[in-house]
Amino acid sequence: MKLSFALLLAPTAAFVPAARHAGTASTTLRAGSDEYVVAVLGDLHIDPRKMEDYGTGRSHFLPIFDEAKSDGKGVSVVSLGDLGESKNCDHNPESDSELFAGTTQCHEMAAEFLGSFDVPYDVVGGNHDLEGLDEFETDEENLNTYLKSHGKETPQFCREVADKTLLVGMGSTLFRDAVYTSHE
Repeated sequence: MKLSFALLLAPTAAFVPAARHAGTASTTLRAGSDEYVVAVLGDLHIDPRKMEDYGTGRSHFLPIFDEAKSDGKGVSVVSLGDLGESKNCDHNPESDSELFAGTTQCHEMAAEFLGSFDVPYDVVGGNHDLEGLDEFETDEENLNTYLKSHGKETPQFCREVADKTLLVGMGSTLFRDAVYTSHE
């Protein structure tokens, strides 16, 4: 079995099989394929003012993905969550203090970015992904928006990336209501 592994670190600043996300292409595996490529994207902390930087990072992956797909390899992207910047990013003209992380706008922008790789993607939700404190009253409301934006049925995922090879992830489901955690 051969594994190609790529890692993108963002600029500073009950398991069920994952459903195909809107805007992603399916990966066709050749019979007996045991080779695959998984890109693991570190805490993106997307800042809508700096999307050109994310596009540059994405452009490094596309040739790798194209080659893998043409060779019949399974290709997937996994984001390690913390999708949005945990500060005000001038994204809401009605508030100069609202954090971008965890907002509907954040999740929609992250889903668009992750979908732009044109391969199946999943997210391991992080604590900042439920940080839409000004927009949502509860973790449940915030989590439902996160799931809807990313076309997920559950915060967990299990995806077959090659013969006898599963990619499994579990994400955060609590932020406000987490009794034994604190936010940095």
